[in-house]
Amino acid sequence: MVRRTKEQAAETGRNVLLAAERLFLDKGYDNVSLEEVATLAGVTRGAVHWHFKNKQGLILALRDEGQEPFRKLADDLTSSVGAASLEKLDKLISEMFARLEHDARQRGLFRVMLRLDIALADQSQDSGSSFHDEMANIILRILRAIERDSGLSPPWTPEKAASMLTATMLGLIVEWSLGQRNHRLSPDRANLIKMMLSSWER
Repeated sequence: MVRRTKEQAAETGRNVLLAAERLFLDKGYDNVSLEEVATLAGVTRGAVHWHFKNKQGLILALRDEGQEPFRKLADDLTSSVGAASLEKLDKLISEMFARLEHDARQRGLFRVMLRLDIALADQSQDSGSSFHDEMANIILRILRAIERDSGLSPPWTPEKAASMLTATMLGLIVEWSLGQRNHRLSPDRANLIKMMLSSWER
């Protein structure tokens, strides 16, 4: 019974998140209320609060979903000595760029994440980390594992490389997502990331 209750709770949370995603994409983050999310998900507003606390909690959960492949790679490489490589990181970034290139939903969600980062920048430090900061921390974990297993070419350290890679990767996506599409995100801009990573190989 306990297991079934947990499964039901997880399913409810997933339905709420799907409803929020649809409304954020259709109407924009600022124009969506928790009541609308609850109605579309077929639950009470209290259920939305219980699972996600507030509207910002919903978009943070969506952000976590988008970052999950990078988080999983960081976990896998951290726990498996000898498995880390720049090639694996390049493959993951290339796959992300390809999804954004071909999936309008993914592009829309990324714009919502940008909106959240702006909101967080205007709030106190207790309001949560930005998408940029979260990605930088995950990529730093990956690069530390790579430094441990195969090393980075001097003068690059995991900290310097993570900062540069995050800024370049998100900058390319921002420019592209806002309509500057003279070059495709995949493979054109993905190839720029590949060149950067290859220059860090020891």
